[in-house]
Amino acid sequence: MKEQLTTSRRGFLKLTGIAGGGLMLGFNLSGCDSLPENPDFVNLEINAFILINGDGTVTLRAKNPDIGQGVKTSLPMILAEELDIPWKKVKVEQAELDGRLGSQFAGGSTGVKTNYENLRKAGAAVKDVLIRAAADQWEVQPSDCKTADGFVMHASKRLHYGHLAEAAAQLELNEDPPLKDPSQFDIIGKSQPDVDLKEIVTGQALYGIDQEIEGMVYATILKPQVFGSKAVSIDASEAKKVTGVIDVFEINQSDNPANGLGGIAIVAENQWAAFKAKGLVKAEWTSPKGFIASNEQLKRALDQGASSKSTTLKDEGNVSNIFRNTDELIEAKYHVPFISHSQMEPMNFIADVQKDKVILIGPTQTPGSAAASASNITGVPREQIQMKFTRIGGGFGRRLLNDYANEAVIISQKIQKPVKLVWTRESDFLSDYYRPAGAYHFKAALSDKGIEAMEVNICTTSRYLYRQSTPAHGTEAFPDQQPAGMVPNFKVTYSPLKSNIPVGALRTPGVNATTYAYQSFMDELAEKAGIDPIEFQLNLIGTEDRDMPYDDHGGPTYNTVRLRNVIELVRDKSGWGEGSYQGFAAQMVFGSYVACIVDVSLVDGKIKIDKVNIAVDCGRVINPVGANAQVQGGITDAISAALYESLELQNGAPIGQNFDRYEKLRMTESPEVDVHFINSEEAPQGLGEPSYPILFPALINAVYQATGQRVRELPLKKHNLV
Repeated sequence: MKEQLTTSRRGFLKLTGIAGGGLMLGFNLSGCDSLPENPDFVNLEINAFILINGDGTVTLRAKNPDIGQGVKTSLPMILAEELDIPWKKVKVEQAELDGRLGSQFAGGSTGVKTNYENLRKAGAAVKDVLIRAAADQWEVQPSDCKTADGFVMHASKRLHYGHLAEAAAQLELNEDPPLKDPSQFDIIGKSQPDVDLKEIVTGQALYGIDQEIEGMVYATILKPQVFGSKAVSIDASEAKKVTGVIDVFEINQSDNPANGLGGIAIVAENQWAAFKAKGLVKAEWTSPKGFIASNEQLKRALDQGASSKSTTLKDEGNVSNIFRNTDELIEAKYHVPFISHSQMEPMNFIADVQKDKVILIGPTQTPGSAAASASNITGVPREQIQMKFTRIGGGFGRRLLNDYANEAVIISQKIQKPVKLVWTRESDFLSDYYRPAGAYHFKAALSDKGIEAMEVNICTTSRYLYRQSTPAHGTEAFPDQQPAGMVPNFKVTYSPLKSNIPVGALRTPGVNATTYAYQSFMDELAEKAGIDPIEFQLNLIGTEDRDMPYDDHGGPTYNTVRLRNVIELVRDKSGWGEGSYQGFAAQMVFGSYVACIVDVSLVDGKIKIDKVNIAVDCGRVINPVGANAQVQGGITDAISAALYESLELQNGAPIGQNFDRYEKLRMTESPEVDVHFINSEEAPQGLGEPSYPILFPALINAVYQATGQRVRELPLKKHNLV
C-alpha cells in the first residue's frame, strides 16, 4: 500500500504557490513541417463543453457551481486530459444553465464522482474528430495519427487544434471514443491551483453578491424572530420615509416551507436605504402552535422520541434476548444541536421578471431547481428562463434550497423591475435551514468475541418530514452504517420529531451526527472491553475482503479492506500511542474511506487541539492540491462546530443572530492538519464532505483521554472545555 500525497498545511500553501505556472509538457516537435497561419476565429464550439480558438488554445466550460470545492478546476482538468491539450493552453469559463451539459448541481460530494466518465468521453470525442479532420486533410488513416501538446501529428506533419477546428466541427462526434490508459495521464493527478485563485486573493472574483444588471433596484427581507411566525400587522410608515424606499410588502410563507419562509420585503433604490428601512418596519407576528421555546424543551422531546422507537429500520439476530441474558448492559445517550450553515456570503440573488422571459443571476447549488421554481412562480415557460450561476462564497448545503431566489423572483414580478435581493446576517440566522438536532440512545452487550448485540434508537427533527417528503428517516438514520453487518445482533429504530425550526442539509447530512454518536460509542465499548480503540475496530472489521451492504449515499456497498487500509495508514502516520492525548475514528462516508486521529492537550483546564492526522481513500485523486484543501476545509469546519456551534433558543427566538453571539473557530485556533491519501486507481468518489463528520468523534475521544469526561452532547463550549 502506498500513500499518494501527504501534505501539511504549510506544504499545501507552498504547493499552491509554486503550481501557478501550469503543467509544462516536454514533447519535442523539432523536425516537423512549419505551421500555416492561425485561423481568425475564437471560441468555435465543438461540443457543449469545448470551444477552440484559432491560435490553438482551448476554452473549457465548467458545468457545475463552484462552492469552494474546486470543480471549476477539477472538472475541466478531466476534459483537458482526454483532449490532450496542455493546461497552460486552457481557459476555463463558468457555464450557464444548459441542458446539453447534463445535471448541473453541487451537493453530496458528487461533482467529480458523477461526471468523471462522461467528461472523459466528452474530451476524447473532440480529440477524435480533430484527429479525423487531420487525417482527411492528409489523406491518411486516423489510426496513424497521434496527439500531444494540442497538436495532431503524422510523420513530419503537424497541425494545432485551431487549424483543425472548423473541419472538426462538421464531423459527427463519436459517442464512445477511445479513452486514454490512466497510466498515460499527464494532467489528472497533478496539482493545479484554482483557476480563479488570483482573482479570489486580489478581490477580483465575482461572487453572487458582486453582480449588477442595468436598471436594478435593491431589496432585503425582515424575518420574524420565532421560526414559522406570520405577520399579523405591518407598520411601514417610518420605513417609507427613508429616502429611496420604493415599497414595503409581505411575502407569504410557501405551502412547502422548504421553498420559502416568507417575511416582509423592503425595496429601495440602493442597498443602504433598504437596510435602514428594514430597521424601521414595525410588525406583530403570530407564534406557531407547538413551537420549541428552549434547548431544554428540545432535548426532552428528542429523548422522549428516541425512547418511543416508533419505526424499526433494521433488526438482525435477537437483540432483546441477548440483552436479557447479559451480565452487563453498556448504555449511553448522545445529543447534537441545531447548527447554522453560517456561510460567509449572505443569501443574495438577482431576478428580472419580464413579460416573456426571466433572467436569474446568483449563487445557488441547484440552478436547475431555481429556474424551475421561477417558472412555477411566474408562469413563464422554463425554456424562456436564463440562469447564470456564480462562484459561491460558501454553500455547505444551505444553497441547495432556493428560498432566497424565489423571494427575488416574487419581488421582481410585483414591482416589475430587476431586483437584487441581499439578506442581512440577522435574516440569515432567522431563516436558515439548520442541521437537524437529534438524540441517539445506545445499548450494547459485549462478549469475548467483541460486540454481541447493539441497539440504536434515534430521534431527530427530520428534514424530510419538514419539507413534506418521505421517508422521515432519510438522511437522518442509516441502518447499514458501521458496525451494522459486523455485529450478529443489531437493531436500529427511528422516530421523527416535528418542529417549527427550519431544517435542511448540512455537509454530510445526517452522517455528521450519526458518525459522531456511533464512533464515540465505539470508543466507549473498546474501553469497556479493555482493548486499544484501533485494534477493537480492526478486530470488528476483520481481515477478509468483504463488500458490506450499504443502501444509502455512497453505496450500494463499502469494502472492508479499503476501510482497514486507511485505519492502518493513519495509525502509522500519527504516532498513535506515543504519549499525547489521542482520539480515533474511522468510517466510510459518501463512498470515500476516512480515518482520523486527533491530538489534544490541556491548557489551564481547556482543550487545545494540537494536530489532526487523517487518511483518505477517495479513489483516484484528480487535483491533489485541491483535494488536500477540501479535506483540510472539512476538518476546520468540523472543529468549529464541535467546539462552539449551537442554535441557542430563548422564548423560541435564536439568541445568536450574528457572529458576536454565534461563535466560530478563529484562525489562531486552527491546528496543523496532515492529510494522507491512499494511492488508488478506483473511480473517484466524494471528497468535499467526508472529512467533516469523522473529526467529531476523533476529537471527542481525544477529549476523554485528556479529561476523563465523555462528551455526549455537543458543543464542547457547553461543558466549559474551551
